[in-house]
Order: sequence, then structure tokens, then C-alpha cells
Amino acid sequence: MLQIKHSIIARHEQQDIIEYQLIAVNGFQINLLNYGGIIRAIYTPDKNGKLANIVAYHEQFDPENDGHLGAITGRIAGRIAGGKFNLDGKDYQLALNNGVNNLHAGPNGLDKKIWNVSELSDGVELTYFSPAGECGFPANVAFKVRYRISAEYRLSIEYFASCDAPTLLNLTNHSYFDLSAGVNSLGMELTVPAESFAEVDASGCVTGIISSVVNTPFDFRQAKPLGRDIYQANLQLELANQGYDHPFLLNPNSPIKLVDPLSQRYLNVTTTENCCVVYSGNFRPIKHSSLCLETQKMPNAINWPEYRQQVIFSPTKPYFSQTEWQFGVLNESA
Repeated sequence: MLQIKHSIIARHEQQDIIEYQLIAVNGFQINLLNYGGIIRAIYTPDKNGKLANIVAYHEQFDPENDGHLGAITGRIAGRIAGGKFNLDGKDYQLALNNGVNNLHAGPNGLDKKIWNVSELSDGVELTYFSPAGECGFPANVAFKVRYRISAEYRLSIEYFASCDAPTLLNLTNHSYFDLSAGVNSLGMELTVPAESFAEVDASGCVTGIISSVVNTPFDFRQAKPLGRDIYQANLQLELANQGYDHPFLLNPNSPIKLVDPLSQRYLNVTTTENCCVVYSGNFRPIKHSSLCLETQKMPNAINWPEYRQQVIFSPTKPYFSQTEWQFGVLNESA
């Protein structure tokens, strides 16, 4: 049985900022906000049964939320080159909030919105209506995101959206994981079932070049410590401020795996998406202190002929995406 608690933690734009605590019978707990759907805490046990928060968060409510910690990102996750795209013959120019690019839909994306929250038997449902023109995108869009948890240490995130005209959609969650709870983030062992990754340019935007992971620091087909190759002299690592901030093209039906050898905590990620941006926190105040696994469609897809249809939705083509995070301890199950 799930226990749901909630409390007002701040006021913003004359509205209450509410934190929800979803607590399973075994102590597994998720804390999240109605602001941006931000996940502030995920409490999981280590090998000794000690619970700790394994995601990065701001101690005090911060409406700017630098780094998008734990937030729903959209309407479009990732960078759009030059903030420009063309849809149905019309050119659009978005805000440039990340150098020469638009990042995560701009400075007022879904991560900055106060969502309506309703309780479910196994979690919460967040809804938000985005009017046409918001952040520069066409179409009215009704968003719905469900966070569901179970006593088996599983969190499911489901994203739904319906629109009244063609538009772009590509959502993800921007949680930063540190399964060691602050002890040894670069020692976490990562497995990414991907034969290839997308290269980025000096602005951090994907270039359209897809490269093999073979014989590169981007080969995570077999588990290896996150920090093993992160300081290699490699142009792609250097362009991302010496680290990973790259989309990996996922093999279907294979989980992404993250393990902390010290605490024995693990995370298995399964998703309906075909891409995962692995971001090693290269621009965070404490560099490489946590890891994002942003399951989504290809960033900047609208400007790639071979990918653009993946992010175009319409009244007859609603949006749906699901990602599951399965947490556990290695000596219990792998």
C-alpha cells in the first residue's frame, strides 16, 4: 500500500509549491514537486539496508533550478540548433538560452511550470495545458505525466500529450543519479546497450554524424566505471567540457544499467524510447558528481531529415513515452 503525504514548501508567482512524498511499505520513497514535476529525492537502501537519497537536489526551492535537476523537460528536450526549425512550411525561431542554441524548450519550459496534481492508488498524475505559442511552439498541447511506484523499488514515468495542430514533442526527466550517495560517483559502473552515438559540435548540439562506439570512450556495451575513460584525450569528450553529454542509439529491449560497487545499489532503466542522452554533469558546480540518463528521442531531430518525423505529432498522432527505473541491491537481485 502506498502512503502519500504533501506539504507546502514555498510560494511562487502567488501559487503554492507543494512537495509530495510517495512512500511504499518497505520505505522506498520518492519526493517530487508540483513545480516542473521535479523529483527531489529517491530513497533506496544500500547493501546494509540503509536508506539514502540517490538523486541531486536543491536544499531550498529554487525556481531557476539551474541544471534542470529532476525536472520534466520539454516541450522539446535537448538542444535545437540555432533555436530554428521549419514545420509545414513555416519557419520558427525559439529563444536562445544555451549559447547559440535553444535548450530544453527555452527558459520557460515545462520544468518551470506549476502542474496540477491528483493522487492515484500507486502514485500521482500531473497535468498541464500549454497554449499555442508558448515558448515559441505551435499548437495547444495538453500534457499528462504519471509517476507510479511499487514496493519492488520500481518507478514508472509515463508521458502523454495531445495537441490540436502539428507540433514538436520530445519529453524526458532530468534526474541526476549518484547511487553512492556522494561517495564515489565516477566509480559507478555503467552499461549502455548501444552500438553507436551521436556526435556534438562545440556548442553541444548534435551534428548529424552517427559514430560507432567501438574503440572509443563511448563504448559502454560492457559495464565499466563511468570515470575510466572520461579524462581521455578525445575530441568529443573535450567538446562536452571533458565528459559525456551525448545521445546513444539504444538497442531495443535491453536495459541501461548503473551499479555502485560500494553500496551495491543498482538501477536498471527500460524505455519505449530509442535514444538516451548520457550526461555526466560536466557543467555542474561539482563536476562529474552525478549522472543523467535522459531517455528520449534524438535531440535536434526536427533538423535531421531521417529523424524529424519522430518528434512531429498531430491531433491524429498523440504523444506517449514510458521509462521505468528499477532500483535494487545486487545481493538481492541483479
